Amino acid sequence: MFKYIKRFWKDNLIVGFILLGSASSQTIASILNASAFNALIIFDFKEFVIAALQMFLAYLFFLLFTYFQVVKTNDTIQKMVTSIREDITLRMEQTSYNNFHQKSEGTYASWLSSDIHIIEEQTYERIYDVAAGIIGTFTSIVALLFFHWSLVIWSFVVAGITLLLPRLYQKKMNKAALFTTKENERFLTKTNDVLGGFDTLFSYNMLKKITRDVKEASVKLAKAKDSQARIVGKVAILGALGNVFGQLTILVLTGFLAFRSLLSIGSMASTGGLASTIFNTVGNISQQISGIQSTQPIFDKFETIQKVDHKDKKPLLEINKGFQVNHLDYAYGDKEILSNLHFDFALKNKYAIVGSSGSGKSTLLNILNGKLTDYEGSVMLSGKELKDISGRDLREQVLYIDQFPYLFEGTIRYNITLGEDFTDKQLALAIENSDLQAFIDSLSEGIDTSVGEAGRSLSGGQRQRVALARGLIRGKTCILIDEGTSNLDEISALKIEESLLSNPELTVIMITHHLRPPIEKHLDGILSLT
Repeated sequence: MFKYIKRFWKDNLIVGFILLGSASSQTIASILNASAFNALIIFDFKEFVIAALQMFLAYLFFLLFTYFQVVKTNDTIQKMVTSIREDITLRMEQTSYNNFHQKSEGTYASWLSSDIHIIEEQTYERIYDVAAGIIGTFTSIVALLFFHWSLVIWSFVVAGITLLLPRLYQKKMNKAALFTTKENERFLTKTNDVLGGFDTLFSYNMLKKITRDVKEASVKLAKAKDSQARIVGKVAILGALGNVFGQLTILVLTGFLAFRSLLSIGSMASTGGLASTIFNTVGNISQQISGIQSTQPIFDKFETIQKVDHKDKKPLLEINKGFQVNHLDYAYGDKEILSNLHFDFALKNKYAIVGSSGSGKSTLLNILNGKLTDYEGSVMLSGKELKDISGRDLREQVLYIDQFPYLFEGTIRYNITLGEDFTDKQLALAIENSDLQAFIDSLSEGIDTSVGEAGRSLSGGQRQRVALARGLIRGKTCILIDEGTSNLDEISALKIEESLLSNPELTVIMITHHLRPPIEKHLDGILSLT
């Protein structure tokens, strides 16, 4: 957590100077308070007015520093949490397909939202609170020295005791905080899951399941938060006891010194305020530090996204030879999917993969695409083993079109370009080759029509055409299609498949359950899996 403070050290240094200015102004005001009370005691109106005006000026500076503190701390916190999010997503970029899918999308969303919110409030806001308290305590102790050295000694004694007591609950605080974050993840995952199934539940008249499941997950989350709150409450009580004891004993000690004529009566007004600053900080600091330390498991959790090391892998610079599959085996656990498979997919040739459901068609394409790397045997491309080619370099050459394409919130244009720059000619050609033009022309806003959440405004066939255009515009020469035209009508499917298969520059490997006779004549080979 502290590496981000170091990363933005300039911003945090500015915050430190602002906190020092704020604490100094408040301490000076407390010292001047003694002068005002002493003037009142001796009925010196002039001195009282001067002290009051000086206090007003000190508080004016305090308010000014407070404003800058609020603005700058928020700005710095947002820079740090944005950097944390960036580091998390960079790890996602650098992990493998299997590693990423060991956790649900809801879990990652919880990390980037709920966990980051916890870090904002319980880590960085508290760090600044602790820093402000420590600086305020330092200036207050310096101020107490101007009154009497015994006040400083006693402050250190009580502060030490107050700091030690709440540490008894440190391990419980950490454990409770981690459990709460896990329940947050489970709650978000369950909520996403049940809301995502709204259409299915609606068709079965089971919408009450939404309320039941969300309530059940919410109750579990509430119990975790309640348990954490009880521990936090105990830590707070211990800190508060030290706070009250410290302030009362400083008041008594100041009174004793005043009776001994070692301090003025007006000093009680100042030492009380300074003691309040010291012991409010000390009383709360254990709770604050415990809260800060309790978020360390969250940072540790972010590190569990395993990076894939590509330093020993040679980049694929050019495809000059197709896929060669030899003695390929693959299993999901104990279930064997592919066994001793042999097949060559020559460059610029066209192939169909057919077979019954569960025969391994999609698994094979996911191996060829580099998603699955834990296979046995050999799969080569351009004479290089796929395991020795980085997934990023492989996907620069090979395009995979999913059976269930995902569309992002935004327009048709955005879902084709994905925010990258293409010429109007490239865009028009991709739309034409994916048989999307007639559909776009029928829309009032054309290519800039919104697709709705996850493409819900479009039919399954329309979503597949958009996904196909998304791939074609990127000019890949090797295309893997997993039932890429299954949701299209017969005429559109034939038109798109014939367009792809008649292109002499493309290597096409397509999974199909319906091998149409007009398409079969374009194929150079058919792999049948059983």
